[in-house]
Amino acid sequence: MPTLAGVVEHTGTTARSAYRYQFTPKHHGADQNAAQWLPDLSLEQEFSIFDEADQHELCDEDGNLYGVLRTANGDLEYIGVWDEQVAEFPVARTGTAWHGYPVYPLAEIGPVNRRGQSGGPAKVVFDKMLHAGVIGRQQRGRLLKGKHA
Repeated sequence: MPTLAGVVEHTGTTARSAYRYQFTPKHHGADQNAAQWLPDLSLEQEFSIFDEADQHELCDEDGNLYGVLRTANGDLEYIGVWDEQVAEFPVARTGTAWHGYPVYPLAEIGPVNRRGQSGGPAKVVFDKMLHAGVIGRQQRGRLLKGKHA
């Protein structure tokens, strides 16, 4: 995935809600202080995380969506340059495209003020992920503790 010079909107929409999605330079190399997607992660993989989050309604009480990228055997992939495994997609204003970024967990690397459990989604999000079969019980437990799954 190249560094983006401008906002790029995905050509498709999510299967369940028909949400539009945009890839932003801020999270693709333009702002080194912001959360960054891994350079190896394709834009299609990024969109697939968002699409699955919408498909399973993996949201907090504010409507923000959260997603993960799994391997074929169910392990969670690292998706961010600071070894994040969970992405956040803040709820978009009506009529605008969503965007997202890797957010959690941060352990040894990444900004100190974002490390630990404080930067993670609410417990209800991990409960929804478990119920939907997106993560396993052990993965849920580790993520709730702010550890990599």
